[in-house]
Amino acid sequence: MQELVVIILTLDEEPNLEAALASVGTKAPVLVLDSGSSDRTQELAREGGAELHVRKFDDYATQRNHALDLVRDRFRWVLFLDADERMTPELWAEIEQVLPRDDVDGVYIGWVFEVLGRDLHHGSFGIASNLRLMRAEKARFGRATHERVDDREMRVIRLRHKIRHADAKPLAEWFRKHIRYAQWEAKHYVDGTDEARGLEGFSLRTKAGRTVGLRWAYNKLPLFVRPFLHLGRTVVLHGAWRDGVPGLMYAGMQSLWYPMMTDLFILEEKRRRRRRRRDED
Repeated sequence: MQELVVIILTLDEEPNLEAALASVGTKAPVLVLDSGSSDRTQELAREGGAELHVRKFDDYATQRNHALDLVRDRFRWVLFLDADERMTPELWAEIEQVLPRDDVDGVYIGWVFEVLGRDLHHGSFGIASNLRLMRAEKARFGRATHERVDDREMRVIRLRHKIRHADAKPLAEWFRKHIRYAQWEAKHYVDGTDEARGLEGFSLRTKAGRTVGLRWAYNKLPLFVRPFLHLGRTVVLHGAWRDGVPGLMYAGMQSLWYPMMTDLFILEEKRRRRRRRRDED
């Protein structure tokens, strides 16, 4: 049983993958689970010494769980890293202090996000973190989009140092990706996936548990009102304005444009389904 493996999910990540692999270096072996890239992603993974697997993409939770199944019997700890993210020496040093501990099952790590050449430290990034480092035997992802681990039975901590997000792809790709996310979120909303789940998994003790409550409350708000409340929370309460124009720009993208797009897709999907029912009748 080895100590740690880094898992990177990829699809056409040629501009980013080399830097992500370089930031891991010799600290841990890397497993790349690719969804069928058409660029040099798979070639770069092999050249970088990663263990490469290819699997058709269903959803993020299923993909991450498949990756966990590939390593569960070989590694104690798993660190999930995105291809557009970079580890730092300070973060590695902090992680190395956690690995020998017996009183921790999962570790939350935040981000430093680079936009227009400036690092964002406020807004959503001032408080944001995800469960990235986890014991392989205890981890299982749920929810297809914005997937998360139910950590109510896990002993979790948060690290001081952060992962660096520095996407080398054009900004237009961010918008294309989030349009897909918005479509998935709209489908969850109209299908009633989150509503049926209700407050299952809610807990004040862990971030994942609190997120369940926040998402439940957000979905109770009126469509096309909630994006503006989201923006106000990001800009005012979480201080996105402190990061200047890049911070305000990203707050507009993430906290207004993306939620507004989701609500528009919800409205479109509801109307489409009503027309289909009328046609069937």
